[in-house]
Amino acid sequence: MWLTAGRKPGHLAVVTQTAPWASVTESAGQIWAELARRYGPSLVLLEHHPAPQDGEGAEGLDLVRIGADGSPHWLGVWPTAAENPRHAGLELWMAVHGHQVVDKPATWFDSCQDQAG
Repeated sequence: MWLTAGRKPGHLAVVTQTAPWASVTESAGQIWAELARRYGPSLVLLEHHPAPQDGEGAEGLDLVRIGADGSPHWLGVWPTAAENPRHAGLELWMAVHGHQVVDKPATWFDSCQDQAG
């Protein structure tokens, strides 16, 4: 969980599926609802997909947006195709900040203390 900077501060949360029996995708709505209850509605939730161990596929980030009915919807954030108008900005953001989001080993997340109490 990170604080965001801007005119209206909020929070950025990144969830990563680290175990095959716990699906972040299936729980995204409940995860967002709990985080919004805890940190307020100015919340951005990213779902991190680590690169598969077998080398097939790539690492990625999806923005999780919650619809009016509470259902989650995903928008691919990274990687993006070169022809995407936001590609250069997203690549720059990942180069500068992405390591803070995706380069933490699973054990790092397990050892973090919940700063909210």
